[in-house]
Amino acid sequence: MLTVVVPTRDRPGYCASLLRFLKASKFPYRIVVLDGSEAPQAQVVQAACEGVAEYRHFGLTFRLVDMLVDAVGAVETPYLILMPDDDPIMPHAVDAELAFLQQHPDYIAAHGYFLGFGLHGDDFDIHHILGFTPSVDSERPLIRHAKLFERYQSFYWGVFRTEVFATAVKAAQPMDVVLFRELTVMSTSILQGKVARLPVVHALRGTAVSHAAPHNSNALRWILHDAESFFTAYLAYRNGLVRFIRDRGIQVPPKAKLEQILDMSHGSWLARELDVSKINHARRLLLNETVVPIIDLPWTGGQPLVPGDIAHAAAKGRRRYIWRKTVIEAEPRAEIRISADEMARVERQLDAYQLNDTG
Repeated sequence: MLTVVVPTRDRPGYCASLLRFLKASKFPYRIVVLDGSEAPQAQVVQAACEGVAEYRHFGLTFRLVDMLVDAVGAVETPYLILMPDDDPIMPHAVDAELAFLQQHPDYIAAHGYFLGFGLHGDDFDIHHILGFTPSVDSERPLIRHAKLFERYQSFYWGVFRTEVFATAVKAAQPMDVVLFRELTVMSTSILQGKVARLPVVHALRGTAVSHAAPHNSNALRWILHDAESFFTAYLAYRNGLVRFIRDRGIQVPPKAKLEQILDMSHGSWLARELDVSKINHARRLLLNETVVPIIDLPWTGGQPLVPGDIAHAAAKGRRRYIWRKTVIEAEPRAEIRISADEMARVERQLDAYQLNDTG
């Protein structure tokens, strides 16, 4: 029923760790690895796939979206999930999401909570909630799109209906930059159906650095780098959505201008992405004013437990699972509810997730 697609490039340690994790979890679905690595990293990835996954190699000219368009066209199962090579996705969550989609034909994707983690010695430190917004379930496509961007959080790594994901990545292929390729996939998907967020921990995101340059994947950083090119790219993206909506005959309110509706929806997203203090800082730099550099501190790890944190010993080995108060008591409580049973399920599965020296 489900195909797992794992894109990777020059991160053989992470990819091998993910494949060992899925094998140890007795994950029952077909796995296809799309590798854009150079030798000798490609040889390591191919060796890690033996007995676990199908291996496909792509040349350096292939972007992620190009690999996906090529591979998804050959997927014959009705559902698929895209898995990052560096972040473990919980098998029990995938099972729950797949079952949900089978029971609800008007939903095109399902996902759950995304949590941030860091490794420090024997501690698996779960310290932050990254994704939690509720299901988007309006019957009206443009309302669903507006609700997604009202509090935008990506569901790119959720379980999808294959035909919807294939349509979405094909629509994203003409976009030149990572940010608007992601937004195209999200937008064209949500316009085709509802998206469910289930009360399960779907994935844990670690500290690996993305291959994409920060100013190509983050709106604020892009605007600080080159505001003109950002808005040029936005127009190309928005006009692509206009064509998608009109080609599919999606209803637009009478007398309303579709372009203006989309601009207002994306304006809500962009307003939350911006930081006036950083914009002012960039402007002062351009005018050669003396300013103190802005430093974005990474997760430091190794912090002592504080009241409200919970630490559990792993069933095997010396690992501890630390659930920080910032996760356990995250707001809004009506939307973020991770039960003790769910925490236990996540820990049991993470016992099988071990990063090797190169991952």
